Amino acid sequence: PRTERLAKAIVGGLEIKGAPLNRRPYRAAAFSVLKAADIPSILLEIGFLSSDRDFKNVVDPLWRRKMAEGIRDGIQAWILADEAIRRVVRQ
Repeated sequence: PRTERLAKAIVGGLEIKGAPLNRRPYRAAAFSVLKAADIPSILLEIGFLSSDRDFKNVVDPLWRRKMAEGIRDGIQAWILADEAIRRVVRQ
């Protein structure tokens, strides 16, 4: 549940910054790096170098800054929400 909330918070932060999102931005996979039981783990892709549009975005410093801000804002929102429910969930 914490991982899902983290993913949703980051997608929300990216949406606010105008990120071009996939129509299904939340997906699940059995990658080893995502199986850490003790910490929330996500895999984030902000573009593909094989896409002309994505490549143009990735090489644009302003676009990268906006995406970094969106990720930061999402993480910060998740931390606040996670702290707020942590006391209730763990009791």
